[in-house]
Amino acid sequence: MVIQGLLWYALVLFLGLLAHGTLRRWGFGAGAALATCRVVGLASGAWVAWMAGNLGLTHWWWVAFVPLAFMAFWGRRMWRGVNWRAFVEPEAVGLAAFSLLAWLRLTGMWVRGTEKPMDLAILSTLLRPGTFPPGDPWLAGEVLPYYYWGFMPWTLPAKIIGLAPDLVFNLLVPTLAAVTAQAAWALVRSLGGGRRAALSGAFLAVFAGTPEGWKQLLAGTALGTTDMWHASRQITDTITEFPLFTFHLGDLHPHLLAIPLILVTLVLARSWGQPPESGAGRVPLPALALLYGACGAANPWCAIPVGIGVALLALGRVDGFAWPRGDAVRLWLRLIAVGALGWLLYVLFWVSYHPPFKGMGLVHTPTRWDELALFLGGVLLAPMVVAWVMARRWGGLDAARRQLGRAALLASVVAIALATGSVGLGLALVMALVFLVGTVRGLARRARPVWALTMLPLVLVAVMETIYLKDPYGEQFYRMNTVFKASHLAFTLLAVLSPALLGWLVRRRPALATAALAILLASGLPQLLALAKGAAQAEARGWHGLGWTGPGEVEAAAWLRGQPRDAVLVEAVGDAYSDAARMSAASGVPAVLGWDNHERVWRGDGAGGELDRRKALITELYSCGDAARVREIVRQLGAGYVVLGAEERKHYPEGGLEAVRQAGETVFSAGECTVVRFGG
Repeated sequence: MVIQGLLWYALVLFLGLLAHGTLRRWGFGAGAALATCRVVGLASGAWVAWMAGNLGLTHWWWVAFVPLAFMAFWGRRMWRGVNWRAFVEPEAVGLAAFSLLAWLRLTGMWVRGTEKPMDLAILSTLLRPGTFPPGDPWLAGEVLPYYYWGFMPWTLPAKIIGLAPDLVFNLLVPTLAAVTAQAAWALVRSLGGGRRAALSGAFLAVFAGTPEGWKQLLAGTALGTTDMWHASRQITDTITEFPLFTFHLGDLHPHLLAIPLILVTLVLARSWGQPPESGAGRVPLPALALLYGACGAANPWCAIPVGIGVALLALGRVDGFAWPRGDAVRLWLRLIAVGALGWLLYVLFWVSYHPPFKGMGLVHTPTRWDELALFLGGVLLAPMVVAWVMARRWGGLDAARRQLGRAALLASVVAIALATGSVGLGLALVMALVFLVGTVRGLARRARPVWALTMLPLVLVAVMETIYLKDPYGEQFYRMNTVFKASHLAFTLLAVLSPALLGWLVRRRPALATAALAILLASGLPQLLALAKGAAQAEARGWHGLGWTGPGEVEAAAWLRGQPRDAVLVEAVGDAYSDAARMSAASGVPAVLGWDNHERVWRGDGAGGELDRRKALITELYSCGDAARVREIVRQLGAGYVVLGAEERKHYPEGGLEAVRQAGETVFSAGECTVVRFGG
């Protein structure tokens, strides 16, 4: 396990280093370039490879070498005289995050339960020859209606190392932790944070928890047995994931895959947004647009928020608001160009992506104050303390004016909370206003960028307390997706930015800043200790994720991966979160039907008839006991392979399975798993 992990980590590092010199030419220091080169290099290569796939190239991932080779050649001179000591800290951050998360996940390596099979199915599909848009692994013959671009940067190292998709899946989770921690480190440093702040931001970006764990301890829960799942459902009828939960759970959902892209985009935006006299700002506009566009393609929910973050960093730069009118106009034009180009570069994704958007509505059940405190209380502490101290400075030396200003802030929070029923909305809006005034008035020039960027997560909190996007999940869960997507990004950004915010405070109120940072770091300690206890008692299983499958099914999945790219299989159909559709997920060979309820959510009510038809035919195929009828159904479904394994024996009669064997040619058999081929 250790050797495979180190080989994978070294491969990703090598590919990233090909882009290191280019980042140096863009004005980055050696450490910052090392912390961001993997994401920049692999995302740039993935875009070119993706375009090749859209043009019809089936083995598109190898094209990613072209931009990587160009970046290595263009930046080759920047390796001369490089300060190698600058590499130590960011690489130690990445390797520590990779190793710690891999250890914490020793008990969670099975790619089973939750929506891991769905994520594995998308990854396996991308690792098989094909063009874009990719086919749907769980509805053969149709285009995948879900967003997949977050996997794209990692397809090249996956193909080079040649491991099975389930191994790549489990290696990718700690890899995302590593590049996220490094990007957070680089962002905090670029915002003026010191070493302690950068290390704290890197830790919190991956391992930040919530105060809810302390509540469980005070209620009598034994140390080391904290219920993480309950903490991830803290706001009624919603999902409230936080970094430690997300990374440990290991669902490779878009909200996780996009985080390193988002943080690196903000690092680029911070460098790009410097004024000309600083000597920085050499990041080409197309490079920033490409990374920004990748954020939106990886997770469309963050397209607008990240664009706002890029704009805030540019506008919150030193003397940004005080520039002459002509420079301000040029700045806005460049920001518009970044957004427009970022969309155009991924237009082939957007034209094939059809979200189940049904409009917007106003929130009528706002978050209670106790739910807010137990979920976001830790990461809201730093902006609250800093905003309180900032408000005191507004009054200058006049004590009465200082007290009046603070009283006005408190009154505003109370008034908004009483008017809307949401304490979170009041806190978020008032703090965002404080940071806006501080940025515009230039109360502290070095702190202005971090103040400007902090407005973004606060606005996200305010938005989720005000409106929601309508989706197919019904009235009871009407806020679920909006709260999930908005709060996860807000939590992550607040966790990363809090140490940088406190860096400004430490020069004025060192004891207060230190106490706030200590509380923030300790907020998730019970949850982290619970995971550590489980990992200490776990038996190392390796990186394999399919050890739970029936005898011979791992070998069957490997055999299926070698079949022609137009292969289609039939396997047991089951409910969501079940073990059904495991062979298509593990192999990338599309199934006639996988989790049909997910297809209904993705495709809407109009797909119900076709889904019901396929499900009924599959049930009849496995149950009819008539070889002739089996062959007829297989022709109707357009399939070439039928799987007979543990799930099929669980759901269908033995007589029906025997008829399938008699109807076709057995081309694979291992353990208790058989694959029958039809059609020659």
